[in-house]
Amino acid sequence: MNNLYIQKVLVIVGVLEDYMLLKEKFEEIGIDKTQLNWYKTIGEVTSNHYDLVICDLNLPQSNRNEILAEIKLKLGQAPIIALTSNSELNFYIKLIQEGIQDVLIKETFDKVQLYKALRFSMNSQKLGLKPLKSENRVEKKPLKQDEVTYKKKENELKEIFQRMALAVSQPKDFGGRFEALLKIILVYTDLKLAEGWIMNIDNSRLNKVISCAQNFDFGDNSDGKNVFSEVEIGVGLPGLAWEKGEIIIWEDLKNHPGFTENKSFLKYKLKTAVAIPVYHDKFLVGVITLFSQKKKIELTSHFMLFEKISLQLGAELKRMKTEDELKTFFDLTPNLLFITNYKGEIKKGNLQTAKTLNCTEKDLIDKSFRKMIPQDYQAEFDQFLANLNKTKTIEDVDVPLLINDQLKWINISATLLFSGFYIYFVGKDITKQKGSEELLKRTHEIVRMGTWEVNIANNSVYWSHMTRVIHELDDAYEPELQTAINFYKEGYSRDLIEEKVGKAIKGEIKHFEVDAQIVTFLGNSLWVRIHAESEWLDGKLFRIYGSIQDINERKKVEEKLEDANIRYKLASKAASIGIYDWNIQENIVIWNDTMKSLYGLKENNLRIDYQTWQNFLLPDEVEKHIKIIQEALEDKVEYNTQYKIKLPKTGEIRIMKAMAKILRDDAGTPIRMVGINYDITNEEMYKLRLEKSNRDREDILESITDGFFAVDKNWIVTYWNKAAEKILLKCRENIVGKNLWEVYSDAIDLKLFNEYVISMETREERKFVDYYPGMDIWLEISSFPKENGIAVYFKDITSRIKHQQKLAEVQLLQEHVINSTKDLIWAIDDQYKLIMANKAYFDEMERSTGHRFKLGEPFNIPSNKKYINYWQGIFDQVLAGFQQNLTFSPKGIGLEPKTFQIGLYPIIDMVEGKKFVSGAACFAKDITDKVNHIAEIEMQNKKLREIAWKQSHVVRAPVARIMGLINLQNSMNYSGDELQEILDYIMDSSKELDRIIRDISDRSNQK
Repeated sequence: MNNLYIQKVLVIVGVLEDYMLLKEKFEEIGIDKTQLNWYKTIGEVTSNHYDLVICDLNLPQSNRNEILAEIKLKLGQAPIIALTSNSELNFYIKLIQEGIQDVLIKETFDKVQLYKALRFSMNSQKLGLKPLKSENRVEKKPLKQDEVTYKKKENELKEIFQRMALAVSQPKDFGGRFEALLKIILVYTDLKLAEGWIMNIDNSRLNKVISCAQNFDFGDNSDGKNVFSEVEIGVGLPGLAWEKGEIIIWEDLKNHPGFTENKSFLKYKLKTAVAIPVYHDKFLVGVITLFSQKKKIELTSHFMLFEKISLQLGAELKRMKTEDELKTFFDLTPNLLFITNYKGEIKKGNLQTAKTLNCTEKDLIDKSFRKMIPQDYQAEFDQFLANLNKTKTIEDVDVPLLINDQLKWINISATLLFSGFYIYFVGKDITKQKGSEELLKRTHEIVRMGTWEVNIANNSVYWSHMTRVIHELDDAYEPELQTAINFYKEGYSRDLIEEKVGKAIKGEIKHFEVDAQIVTFLGNSLWVRIHAESEWLDGKLFRIYGSIQDINERKKVEEKLEDANIRYKLASKAASIGIYDWNIQENIVIWNDTMKSLYGLKENNLRIDYQTWQNFLLPDEVEKHIKIIQEALEDKVEYNTQYKIKLPKTGEIRIMKAMAKILRDDAGTPIRMVGINYDITNEEMYKLRLEKSNRDREDILESITDGFFAVDKNWIVTYWNKAAEKILLKCRENIVGKNLWEVYSDAIDLKLFNEYVISMETREERKFVDYYPGMDIWLEISSFPKENGIAVYFKDITSRIKHQQKLAEVQLLQEHVINSTKDLIWAIDDQYKLIMANKAYFDEMERSTGHRFKLGEPFNIPSNKKYINYWQGIFDQVLAGFQQNLTFSPKGIGLEPKTFQIGLYPIIDMVEGKKFVSGAACFAKDITDKVNHIAEIEMQNKKLREIAWKQSHVVRAPVARIMGLINLQNSMNYSGDELQEILDYIMDSSKELDRIIRDISDRSNQK
């Protein structure tokens, strides 16, 4: 993240906690703590060599001015970032005017805001630097007056846009940020009034978001503020700017025909109005209207700003609008949506996340998601994060959470955001679904159903055996009507049964079918399905009879399937969610394309209002849902319901789920209703599939490849599937109805006998592996308790066991081979953990790092960060499928220097026909002697080159002088003193030549 060149940062804060916070944020963006220098006051600072100053300016005005003056006196033009707790916009502006480059709010700033502040401050300072003095610098020609004016104007506009960027980055809602932006424009231009207009969701109207004024009281003028709350193209000043696609200026507002509806503005002596259309990617985002007490001619100095606002502000407004729309959707969705940092701390989450984690939205911030995971699962979750760092996106992972001593399960999908520091999670609460998953896997469970009869004539009650079993009673129990009803759970279930039976006795209904809860004789709560028919003879009720079915497991599954289906659609099928926006005052409803598709509409220009939606409802739904909406508008209930509609083209009946958020004005009056619809019709298919699964139970047991059999409490075999016949070579005709241990008497002394007995007596599930010598096979067995016995799944794993034994033998041979070489051999998996190594590798790593490695440890045990980063980069290339070859010399105090030639090769595995890299195989050869020998040869060559140079250059000078002197003597034939002088010169040159030759000889003998 860090691409800033900052060597030294001066931090002036009064308390250690503020410094530690800054230190942590600097390290997160890649700036080392050694670059920070902390002082409590500016008076303690002695050096003046700093690139940047961060100073706590949350002080009285007089003290702040003194501190700034002393900083500038000591440090010159170093840029200053203010650290403060004051988040008021006027305070920001005042600090900027006093020479501060940027501002950080103590309680809210994060690493991204710190990075932006650093970059902005350093870039601002660079723009203001004067050229350094240099003797060779070429002087530039002075600028002409108009060029100076233009550049000054450019700098002013740059500053105003920087302040607008700062204003809209503050943690406020959309209206608050838009107002802050408009106020900066008003302060700069000295205009009096500004309005912000934004294009609505389907680009059909402009909605007024905010109005603000400067230097006079406009806040209470509700008449002026609400003349227009929205306009169409060509209507009013903002609509005209939209239509023309250019800046519109109206003069003489008092007499302007287009301003007649805004006469309330005129009491403020407004003379000129400006409408600036703001574009992004050639599309209109919004319009800013400005009003002035000056004439048009007096505003010409701001025309350049107006043009830049039109062309450059669109991206910021578009971002603000998109964030506001996403926040609305974010708050409405029933799924968990939250963002964490790399530590697992939640930085943002929606209402559903807070509800699921049993806290408020405020308490959700900085709550550790990782700490809510039970310790037994934390290592698995850390591995999930490690995989996410590689794949960037992971879907459908079940995670347990321990919340207030209650275990919850959520299914999450995660995406690593582009910054690399934050993770976006989408989740759904699958606690109930998770609890029933094991039940769904046990396909041998039989749907229990009993019969019953109430004879009205003799006031007797009959229960079949299975009915008594469901109530956990023995066959001796004799039921009565009142005692039978008392088994139903007090409250809803009992009231429902009493109501239905009462109506049946009165003849108001002939039959009924309901789901209710009973509390058994042993105190267990159970869901049952009651089917009843009444029999009348000669106008007199004779009896009520029917069935009771244990649907406890089915009920749980139905609830979980329904919940999972709704949440899955909202979280991962965003395209199937319809969004609508109902302007209550204007009775105009805006539907997105998905909403129209859900209701079978194709006309894009169809005008939709409240009545349009109401016409889709089935007649018997209208009154009920009008009441629900009215109660929601009166703030009595949240709008969260479902209803049936009839599609206009096909006449098909569909069921819609609907949720909405109601926006209100300051008086609490509802003005807008923004919500979502999605189709839940297909959920009924899940119930049908569940019922079909019971009918298909027998087919499933016969089709599975695992062996399966069931015995009763007397060990009589009651079921034996085809796979059991194949594995144990025993036909069902020869085993069903017989005692298991009489048929397999040779297995009584085996482990499986004891495990079956434990499962039968304790009613516990047992999983184990055992060897059956009677057939020389290994079996993997799972035993489950069932009604009146146990059920057993088993599979033949003989080939797997033998393969593991053979693999162990091969591995022993491999270890012997690789440990016989002095070369280093090792391998790592895709998590950088050591999975194989020879003795030479372990010895060398202990020599070079002081650590005796073990299999299963990561390769990065050394504490040297550069060492870890270097090797991790090499291994990443290999794990990406690229062979690596390199030479490496371990370094360390007291280490004998060694050099290794290393080859690293991807380990390619294949699963289901697809190749993937599962690890890296590495080989290293000690080439220290070879490297030293080459170094000696290179040193000797260097010496020879030096000798050759001296022979060709240094020796040449004295030899040339000697030869010249001899030629001079031969030609001149000097005698006497002149001859002696020549001989002395020859002698000096000879001595110089002798010294050179000796030096060459000495160098030749050096090693």
